[in-house]
Amino acid sequence: MKKFIVLILVLVIIPFLITSENSLKSEVEKIRLENIKNPETANWEYIKDRLFDGETTVFKRLEGPILFQFHKSTSKADSLLVKDIILEIRELLPNKEIHFFEDFMEMSFQKMINRKYNPQDSIKNYSYKDITDSFIHLYFDSSMLYRHPHYQFTHLGEGHSIQRYKFERKKNKIERRSFVTVSLDDSWDYKTKKKYLKADLLRELVFLQNETPIKGRSVFMSREVTGLDHFIKERDVFLLQKLYSDDFLTQFEEYLYDNYPWRYAYSFLHKKEMNLLATSLVSLLGLVIFLLMFSFFQNRKFKYSYLNYFYPIAMILFCFSNLKLVHIYFTIFWASMDWFQNIKTGLIFSIEYGGLISFVLWGLESIVVRNNMSFTFQLILKVLFTFIAFSVISMVLFSLELSHLDLRGNVDFMEGVFPHFFLWIGLSVGRGLLIYLNHFSASLVKHKDVELSQLKEAKSQAEVKLLQSQINPHFLYNSLNSIAGLAHEDADKTEKMALSLSNLFRYSINRKKEKQTTIKDELAMVQNYLEIEQIRFGDRLQFLIEVQKGLENEEIPRFILQPLIENTVKHGVSKIEGIGKIILKLEKNEKQIIITVSDNGPDFPEDVVSGYGLQ
Repeated sequence: MKKFIVLILVLVIIPFLITSENSLKSEVEKIRLENIKNPETANWEYIKDRLFDGETTVFKRLEGPILFQFHKSTSKADSLLVKDIILEIRELLPNKEIHFFEDFMEMSFQKMINRKYNPQDSIKNYSYKDITDSFIHLYFDSSMLYRHPHYQFTHLGEGHSIQRYKFERKKNKIERRSFVTVSLDDSWDYKTKKKYLKADLLRELVFLQNETPIKGRSVFMSREVTGLDHFIKERDVFLLQKLYSDDFLTQFEEYLYDNYPWRYAYSFLHKKEMNLLATSLVSLLGLVIFLLMFSFFQNRKFKYSYLNYFYPIAMILFCFSNLKLVHIYFTIFWASMDWFQNIKTGLIFSIEYGGLISFVLWGLESIVVRNNMSFTFQLILKVLFTFIAFSVISMVLFSLELSHLDLRGNVDFMEGVFPHFFLWIGLSVGRGLLIYLNHFSASLVKHKDVELSQLKEAKSQAEVKLLQSQINPHFLYNSLNSIAGLAHEDADKTEKMALSLSNLFRYSINRKKEKQTTIKDELAMVQNYLEIEQIRFGDRLQFLIEVQKGLENEEIPRFILQPLIENTVKHGVSKIEGIGKIILKLEKNEKQIIITVSDNGPDFPEDVVSGYGLQ
């Protein structure tokens, strides 16, 4: 009972202690809103909202020099326009090299292509790949505009626009191809054209991960921009300068840890590590619970065989349900953590789902598995049936759920079921391991019991031999004393007594190695002894031997009768003046042989000292 209580406490209380804190969603949102209002933290919140998706710390910046390359014919005015923009961007990013391509590379773009560099080749202390990734290709030609999903437009009205190639995210990598096509009418004044083009070129330096637009006009307001989004605010400058600083990620981590709960900050920055931490913690708790369950259910049998399946399976499912709560708590910080509701749901799930699986498993093993099968074959069947029970029930329930929600056309059945196969395999193999361990431990216990029994038997045999070795001299001593007493009274009786004693010891010596003897042979020994004593006592000693019919050939330990008979003579008959009577009875009930030795001498004293005979 104590083990069961401890098991329940571990299953219920530990998840409660870990997950008793409500969801961080409201707390994080409250902190975020306060930070947005605070001038000291508002710019960092802007960075967090724009550059990160809350799932990974992947961000994109140009690692090589920022190089502008003109394509097709470019007017002198457009060239001067871009040159002025480059100078202004250099003021924003003084640590970044920003040039026209040919000025930096000292060769034409086509010449570089013809040289066929390898990605890791070094050019001006940069890798070839970093240089090509940092290109910004410029086209001042409206004929180069493309109507394609990979391109996005900054619409400026009246047919004017700036077209840019979109960044693409594939898994945890961001691919960038920078093509900027400018279609601006010469009727626009220089200052306006520079303002719009500068805003779009700055957008080429930043990949916005967050799709949600934010309030206020800003150059990094959203991916989809309009002509009004050309305002370069203080927060835009802050974002650019921090993004292109050498220790950007370190500063961002410090900001998160200083302003947010550690669980949110660590999960935001290190999603994989947090998942590994949660998995490790859940695995450790699972191991503790497994050991407790193994200790509780090992060799435990319930009155109804079905319960031997239901209780462990329901407990395992309840365990998984609670451990899942712990994992969610550490990996999904906005998840609802209503402990009572989750425990209730997990309990209902484990009873219903566990009941079905238990019934299938119990039915299969009751019908197929037989005791006369080899242990190995039984083990293989039980592992196989465990997998079948879990997988079939799970797939049926999943199919019913899809049917109920009418999601069959939207959800791939195998995608929903396949990940659980590893869990079912693990449970099946785990059960097989437990069965093997139980079998091994039971075999070990039986082997030890046999060894212990053998040791006890050897000890008992040694004790019996010791007693027998003590009984023989003891009996001889008493018999010789009797012969010595008769020697002066009656020579014939002395001779007869010596011969009887000789016959009695011949029986003892010739069968020295035997542990058992028949009642018939043991009674013969007793008869010889009593005849010896009758010579001493004459008519004063009378004895009666009653043996139930059919007991003569039953085996009993040697010397089990003679010491008791000797005690009746020594402590009973010899103590009275009249006729001494000794009665020996042997009878058998259903399971035992009952030996009764009685005499009409004095009663036993209150404190009986156990001698060799009684032993």
